[in-house]
Amino acid sequence: MPETMTGRSRMLAAFAHRETDHVPVSPDISAMVPIRLSGRPFDEMFLDGKPHNGYASASVAQAYVDAVRYYGMDGWYIYGSMREMKPADSPYWQSKTETLPEGGQMRCEVAHTPYGELSKVNYFPTTEPPWEREKPVKDLRRDWPCLRALMGEDESWQWETTFADRDRIGELGVYSVAIGIPQDWWFFQRDGGYNVMFYDYMDDPAYIQEIFDFYTRYALARVEAACKAGADEIMLGGSASSLSVSSPSNFRKYDLPFIQKAAEICKRYGVFSHLHVCGRSSKVVEMVTEETDVDIMEPLEEPPGGDVDIAAIKKKYGHKLCLKGNINTFEFMLRATPEQVEEKAKRLIDDCAVGGGFVLSTGDQCGRDTPDLNLFKLVEVAKTYGAA
Repeated sequence: MPETMTGRSRMLAAFAHRETDHVPVSPDISAMVPIRLSGRPFDEMFLDGKPHNGYASASVAQAYVDAVRYYGMDGWYIYGSMREMKPADSPYWQSKTETLPEGGQMRCEVAHTPYGELSKVNYFPTTEPPWEREKPVKDLRRDWPCLRALMGEDESWQWETTFADRDRIGELGVYSVAIGIPQDWWFFQRDGGYNVMFYDYMDDPAYIQEIFDFYTRYALARVEAACKAGADEIMLGGSASSLSVSSPSNFRKYDLPFIQKAAEICKRYGVFSHLHVCGRSSKVVEMVTEETDVDIMEPLEEPPGGDVDIAAIKKKYGHKLCLKGNINTFEFMLRATPEQVEEKAKRLIDDCAVGGGFVLSTGDQCGRDTPDLNLFKLVEVAKTYGAA
């Protein structure tokens, strides 16, 4: 049995299917629980005005680290990245934020490009995370050239070679750079949501493929830059690629080629590749395990949110894939008693921890009002029952 490990060393050992002092435990608390613990309004936490290069904001990232300490859990820091260095004459987003009479804030952004104007609007409530009210690509053929101009061309893509916030998480957990896979990225650019996206796939398939090919080159350049900078892992974000909304054929066509190439880059640099696809994902697990070098997959949601039997996945693919998951968040973690959490966590450890390659976690982000007692119990079980 190894001596007491740090959160970072424990997670890295599990990713590599090596022995750990106890089962790593890293419930996905992301933003909602940490901000609730901070006691500050959500809009203030997201719109803090501090320099930050990754997901959310510097204040949300710090709140997450504070929550890792509070619960005594193993950290999964997905807030980091490198600053992108753009040419001085590149178009850029100009933003204006207004406070709303009913509470919260609205951020309106405009970019002027050689091909026209682009705009987007985000709403920041006081009691929950922000969402997009208006996405930049409203007319496909008109607006994509503008967004492409904002992203720059291949020869201009450069990032800093270090992480400004690496010390924030330190040895409390792994440092991850989150990079969206193609369908996930496009969902956050295309106004109108999934229905418009899927009409685009049918109405203008060649143009969509051109867009995704461009994004793949951009995102792979970022994957390589993050690997060179020394990330512990690359989190390939696929929330909006979920088979709860898209299809296996769309995933295979648009996402799988990118994942294959990203995982190859990570493997070359000795960096772990970590795929997040929430909702229904059992067919994704098969594709990814059999056709890519991805190291970790999560959150492997159980019904009703997903369709994964994690015990069966462990038996079939546990020799190759590290599993992170998969306790239901929107019903079980919110409403269960600590005793029920204990029972379920023990069952997961029995099913998945043998031979390593398992991180005890939740099936996607825990809701804001998840009882602290349930999260404490999850951590306690990992440290006691998971050390046996």
